[in-house]
Amino acid sequence: MFNEAELDSALQLKKAVRAQTPLESAEIHSYLAKSEIIAAILAAPYRTDTFTGLRKLEFLLAELSEIPAFECLDQVQTMLETLHHFVDTPDGFSLTGKNDGILACHHAICTLIFLRAGKKQWAEKGLQWILTYFPFDKNEPSSWHGADLFQRFGGCVGKSPCYDGLVKSVKVLSEYSQKYGDFPGLQAKLQQGLDYILKHRVIFHQNNQDYLYEDLITLFYPYPYRTNIIEVLGVMKTEKLLGQPECREALEYLKAKQTKQGCWQAEKIFMKSSWVAFDPVKKPGAWITDEIEWLLSDE
Repeated sequence: MFNEAELDSALQLKKAVRAQTPLESAEIHSYLAKSEIIAAILAAPYRTDTFTGLRKLEFLLAELSEIPAFECLDQVQTMLETLHHFVDTPDGFSLTGKNDGILACHHAICTLIFLRAGKKQWAEKGLQWILTYFPFDKNEPSSWHGADLFQRFGGCVGKSPCYDGLVKSVKVLSEYSQKYGDFPGLQAKLQQGLDYILKHRVIFHQNNQDYLYEDLITLFYPYPYRTNIIEVLGVMKTEKLLGQPECREALEYLKAKQTKQGCWQAEKIFMKSSWVAFDPVKKPGAWITDEIEWLLSDE
């Protein structure tokens, strides 16, 4: 479907890394330097004096973090330092710069960015907040006192934890474990989160066949504050759980989205002013197809 030689060089790098192709440092830097996607992201302006400005910086780094060795770029290091400076609070990461402003989804995104960039100490601070304060089950109390977690956007906790925040937090635990090994309390919390996802059969309400919400079954890649079926199944693949019967319907849904040309298409872009699209909407998408083909590679 896609001519490999015509793919963006950052995607070529990602495919090579997934194929475990030996690469010299110079080769990796060449892939990064030639990438039009990376160039567009690095050229995107952002502000640090507003919530939306910092969110754009966060989103740009979240996109870059999907590319292997993104942290090798000098400009990325500056962006990482800038984000950390403005979001770091005594307990976790907040786009308002205050503890009260910590929201589960954005906190997890920042933590994942730092984790993937090799900022272990920063990532462990975010990890500890998840382990200590963010509930992974219904009606589970939280000792966190920051207002926004309970009040903003209808509440990240309420009677049920926000699914976006939960999935992204589980992803943090999973990737930390893969990269650095164990951490006190990590395995039990990770298992609790995975069990919660399985209870919902990835995309459904726990007790019926209704989808949790429309964005969850909408195809987009990479991932903003919203999660979706691709990201959730990616976590399950990393944890070797795709063979569980609870994942079957979600996998079949994703397979059914494949076009006659054998690819997948992005169906939505969130907040275009804060995002550099990897693929055009509703057209054959090389990046999203690669992500889904990786997901289904063991099927």
